Amino acid sequence: MRVLIASVSVVLILLAPLPAAAQQQAQGGRGVERGAPGRPTPPQQVPARDTTNRDANRDARMTPEQRRQLRRDVHDHGRDIYRDRSRQNRP
Repeated sequence: MRVLIASVSVVLILLAPLPAAAQQQAQGGRGVERGAPGRPTPPQQVPARDTTNRDANRDARMTPEQRRQLRRDVHDHGRDIYRDRSRQNRP
């Protein structure tokens, strides 16, 4: 019995890397784009950040009164939705 468990364990350990190898092969393996071993890969181009979007987000923030009103609206609508369910569960 111990021999069977040990042999199954060895087989599972040997088969564990196969899904990763299959995925790597499906993506093209080691190609020029990814860089072969020993070759440095070129740095990726990162686009500059757009500062205009930051200003728009700053202006789009809610005021405390708007947040309170939103909470009230959500609470009221939640009562409307769940009110019928709570009555149905009661005998």
